Amino acid sequence: MPKLSTLAAALAFLALAGLGLAAAPTKHEVLRAISIIEKNVSGPEAAEAAKTIVIYAQVSDDVMVDIGPEQLPWLDEDWGLDKEHEQSCKSLLLAAFVAGDVRSQIKNDKAEDDTYSGWIFAIDTYNRLKAKEHFTSESIDSLSKMRASGTLLQHAREVRAKEEQEEGSEDAKKPMA
Repeated sequence: MPKLSTLAAALAFLALAGLGLAAAPTKHEVLRAISIIEKNVSGPEAAEAAKTIVIYAQVSDDVMVDIGPEQLPWLDEDWGLDKEHEQSCKSLLLAAFVAGDVRSQIKNDKAEDDTYSGWIFAIDTYNRLKAKEHFTSESIDSLSKMRASGTLLQHAREVRAKEEQEEGSEDAKKPMA
C-alpha cells in the first residue's frame, strides 16, 4: 500500500496542475490532450496535456475519477531514477490513468469511474515510457499480466466493490443528525 505521503504528493500534483490554466478545459480540449499523451508521452507537449487532463477530471461534472492507492499502486515504488525524473514519470502515468478513465466516460457519455480503462491507458503509456526511460514498475507489470490473462477487468471490479464496501462502513459509523 502506498505511503500516505506518496498519495499526498500525487494529489498535490493534481491540485497544482489546476494552476496552469485560466479556464476549465472543454471536452474537445481534453480529448485533444489525451491524443497528445497517446501519441508521444515523452514529447514536449505531454506535460501541458497531462495538466489539461487532470484539470478536466477535477472540475468537470461530466466525469468522476477515483484516485487512491488501489488505483495507483505504482506511486510508492522506487524505480531507481533520480528523484525529479522519477516523479515526472509517475506524474505522467497518473495523468495517463486519468486520461483513460476520462476518455471512457466521455465516449460512453456516462459519469461513472472506469478504473479498468484508466489502467489500460496507464499500462500502454508505461510500456512506451519504459522503452525510453529504462525503469520497471512491479505493480504496473502485475496489472499488465492481469490484462494478458484476462483478469484485469475483474480486478477493477473487485477494487470498486472494496471501495464501496469501505465507504458504506464509514457512512455507518457516522452519527445521524
